[in-house]
Amino acid sequence: MNVNAGAGEKLALVGTIDPQTVANTEKFTDVVDMSEFHQVLAIAMLGDMAAETIDFTAYICDSDGSNATELKAAAQLSAHASDNDNKQIAIQVRADELGPLGKRYVKFGLVTGNTTGGAASVAVIGVDGRYQPEADNDLSSVVQIKT
Repeated sequence: MNVNAGAGEKLALVGTIDPQTVANTEKFTDVVDMSEFHQVLAIAMLGDMAAETIDFTAYICDSDGSNATELKAAAQLSAHASDNDNKQIAIQVRADELGPLGKRYVKFGLVTGNTTGGAASVAVIGVDGRYQPEADNDLSSVVQIKT
């Protein structure tokens, strides 16, 4: 690993849920190939949310996102008029958690307990890439990295 490399070269943006209203239909990130990274960190960023429960979940899946099975979930946020506004939820997944399951792909889902929801987004960051620079694995939608 190049210790002089900037964070933009050591990390990769590998999945997102672009900013949008998230409600009771679960929204999913891009599928992440864990053979490229030792771990990923998914961060859900909540905006002005309705008084509804909020669930953020990591799934193991096939390369196209199908056959998804829950791997781990953050504790459900209870419905509240303002307690969940402008908060973040993070889930870390290590590649070695998938090995015993015979899978190598993950995706993350965000959903609320009713139809109003609120503005939210998710960023999935690849960490400890197996090949350097990690930023070579950024999504094609990343238009600029300033180091």
